[in-house]
Amino acid sequence: MEKTIKYEIIEDLDFPCADISYEWRSEKNAKLVVLMHFSRVISGYKSDIEITFKNPWALKWEEESFGLIDIPEPLPRCSNNNFSGWTHPTLIVKDSKWAEKYSNRMYAAGDPKAKDVTHYVFVAMNDLLHVLSEQKPLVKLVLANNA
Repeated sequence: MEKTIKYEIIEDLDFPCADISYEWRSEKNAKLVVLMHFSRVISGYKSDIEITFKNPWALKWEEESFGLIDIPEPLPRCSNNNFSGWTHPTLIVKDSKWAEKYSNRMYAAGDPKAKDVTHYVFVAMNDLLHVLSEQKPLVKLVLANNA
């Protein structure tokens, strides 16, 4: 059964995110670079966060207001008192049906590697981004980006 849990990418990250930018770099060692713009939220997290996936399998993006790409509820919330009504910005969908579809195409039945595919969900006030990857992403804090 699918379940959405917090993905703790940075200790004490308990603030909503304003926007998400992403860039696909199609090259021999392809990568997806996701920039979460936390610094745009008043009284929020002061830095932005860059998340880099090497050779991810798939991604889906949509404007937050549509919310048509399923995320199993209940969605974890920020526990910070100022933002307790907001969804936690970094999530993982455990036992994801979407990840299972891709794994079934890539691996034979019963192959233990099929369980290594993770369904990441990044939530912002204006965007939703889903990523499937076998590898954990590289995460780093970056200076506020007002672009």
